[in-house]
Amino acid sequence: MHRLLVATDFSPAARNAFEYALHLAAHLQAEVHLVFINKTAQAETTLPERYHRALIAQDNRDHEKKLQRWATHYPDQKAGTAANTPLHYHVYDGNVAPAIIRAAKEVEADVIVLGGRNKHNIREHLFGSVTTHLTGQSPCPLLIIPEKATYQPLQSIAFAIDITLDEQRVLKQLREMAIPLGAEVQPFFVNMLPEEQDKIKLEQLDDDGQRIDMVRDQEVTSGIAYYLEHHPVQMLAMYIPKRAFHEHLLHGHLLRYMAWHTPLPLLLVRE
Repeated sequence: MHRLLVATDFSPAARNAFEYALHLAAHLQAEVHLVFINKTAQAETTLPERYHRALIAQDNRDHEKKLQRWATHYPDQKAGTAANTPLHYHVYDGNVAPAIIRAAKEVEADVIVLGGRNKHNIREHLFGSVTTHLTGQSPCPLLIIPEKATYQPLQSIAFAIDITLDEQRVLKQLREMAIPLGAEVQPFFVNMLPEEQDKIKLEQLDDDGQRIDMVRDQEVTSGIAYYLEHHPVQMLAMYIPKRAFHEHLLHGHLLRYMAWHTPLPLLLVRE
């Protein structure tokens, strides 16, 4: 990963994601692209188009200055090991999710970093948050940082797999991404078969010389939570099939749930 795109709305969750990305970029010797989406450009106006666009351009310049101030370490903030990470500032206007996707494509981002909030308003529950929209449309891996997560050097990444899907290519991609981080990738899955639930909770399996962990649980989400609680991992990874939100509805709902409730930084990798 050479370019990390961090989307911000200046919230505490976005601040935490930005600081996590700075540490990650310092470890990778990567650059960080900080982007803010100016939604006011979508507001209705009676101004002629030429004047309206001029006002938007000025507004975007003001937001870029705000971005630079927001990313600066003030006297009451401690400058960490990420102080020398190259920073680039971008302001786009329009709807948030499509604008972030456009920014990711234009800067050729290797990953989009977002802050995950602990609480969601009723509109997000009804129509989905920006995070969940990006989950189905991101052109590159999506890294969601929980609001209270702090950066820890990565040593182990837990990869929650679906044994009904062929995820070997994604596993190979994840392991290639983990090499510069000095981390290992450990695949695991949740066995929900009713007849299996009275057996040992956690078991190591061998698949052609490759270790795969199995958790027996009645639900996928609680099985994932159990695995993370009992293994010293610093990140959870999941796979997004091309039709995760259409043909694989259960998988799509699971990804949405984990995006909102993940206890660890969550890396979503698209097919």
